[in-house]
Amino acid sequence: TTTVTYTATDGAGNTSTCSFTVTVTDAENPVLTVCPSNITLNNDAGTCGAVATWTAPTATDNCGTPTVTTSHASGSTFTLGTTTVTYTATDGAGNTSTCSFTVTVTDTENPSFNGNCISDTTLYTNATSCDVIVPDFTSSTQLNITDNCGTTGSGTITVTQTPVAGTTLGVGTHTVWIIATDN
Repeated sequence: TTTVTYTATDGAGNTSTCSFTVTVTDAENPVLTVCPSNITLNNDAGTCGAVATWTAPTATDNCGTPTVTTSHASGSTFTLGTTTVTYTATDGAGNTSTCSFTVTVTDTENPSFNGNCISDTTLYTNATSCDVIVPDFTSSTQLNITDNCGTTGSGTITVTQTPVAGTTLGVGTHTVWIIATDN
């Protein structure tokens, strides 16, 4: 705020004044430089997330240097899925501008049987039939399945088998596949 004063003076030296104020308000938002583009990453090996890095935007303003804050710093670890990163520039008058981009992390790491699968198994036919019913091998204690994003029993790994339990197989050698699928 600045005061402007006018003074009128006559030939005898008499004066009269009037004044008013001029208030200048900064209504211009700061400007962020180029916001990073959306980032898509695969998980870091053995983890359920990934570290993402980028060049942070800077900001300029017509009235000084604005403060730049962010929801996530470059070099942060992001969990699976999509996270929005937001940068906000704020000037001394409280004007703001924002920019956002997303970091998407996908899990590309397969579950591991840790060297343990079901041992070869011999099933015997009964006296009235020349075939056998395939048992459910998916809950066997021989299985030791882990994943970078969880373990069996935690709801993050689904274990199935082919042929499914209850299937009838004739005499001979058959392969049963145990399949571990993560979320």
